[in-house]
Amino acid sequence: MCAAGLPAAAQTGLAGCIDSVLAAREAKAMARYDTAYIGRPGSKWTVKLRLNASGTDLNPRGNIDGAAFNTKLKAEPKNTIGAAISYRSLSLGFAINPARLAGRNKDNEFTLSTYGNRMGADLVYTSSKTFSGTLENAGKTYDIEAGKVSMDVLQVNAYYAFSHRRFSFPAAFSQSQVQKRSHGSWLLGLSAFAGRIRTDAEIMPGTPGTRLSVISVGVGGGYAYNFVIKSKWLLHISAVPHIVVYSRNRLKVDDVRQRAPFKFPSLINVGRTAVVRNFKNSFLGASAVVNLWQQGDADKMMIECIKWRARLFYGIRF
Repeated sequence: MCAAGLPAAAQTGLAGCIDSVLAAREAKAMARYDTAYIGRPGSKWTVKLRLNASGTDLNPRGNIDGAAFNTKLKAEPKNTIGAAISYRSLSLGFAINPARLAGRNKDNEFTLSTYGNRMGADLVYTSSKTFSGTLENAGKTYDIEAGKVSMDVLQVNAYYAFSHRRFSFPAAFSQSQVQKRSHGSWLLGLSAFAGRIRTDAEIMPGTPGTRLSVISVGVGGGYAYNFVIKSKWLLHISAVPHIVVYSRNRLKVDDVRQRAPFKFPSLINVGRTAVVRNFKNSFLGASAVVNLWQQGDADKMMIECIKWRARLFYGIRF
């Protein structure tokens, strides 16, 4: 069974069996696609080098004792260097953070992404203690030092592409497929945001320490399009806005539970973009994913969290 369709030299051993299984799997998958629009690279092996960057912005605003406040915070950006090697649909990769190895960045982040033609998802866990920035209140500006605000958050974004026979997310984000002709697709989205945000007392004179726990689940829809230019360039752009349909919030001020001043509607938006330049046996490109979570009442307290990830990559196929 494993050796069916392979040359005799490749039909022996575990490697030949694995190759046969993967080849059959790829053929079965491609049978579901319109090959005038979607194809596979001609090579079995792919090696990629990647430079990754990510960051988190946290922007609470509202009113304190009748005076408007506006806070702008940024966590230290995270930069990693990585590589990956793929054989057909199997892939193995790694990434290192030079700043973390040198002890300069204490934040933690874990990302897991899977992009399929029909469905896909991003899962991002972030633990940030390096937020710093400013708080404006009653005409005065206060500096907020790193360590005064921290956040632990898990974000999950999933999509369903309706035109999956002719539109390829993998072509833009994993380069495991090739988009031959321009095409787009309507998307159905599901998003979740769960986390805790803590602030120390006296980040502004007289303010107490707070702890906000949030769980938000949103559903939405959007559109994605792959532009193919001269069969060599691929430009992807997509946006999926979500409305929060379930929310559970807990607010503590000086360890006293209070009602979180949030109201409907709350929003979660997911945007993606990518550009890929294909050569004969290699490719070069960049991609980015931006998550925007916004919940609250602008007249009392609203929190906006922006999480972004960007990547530069270069790959060789053989």
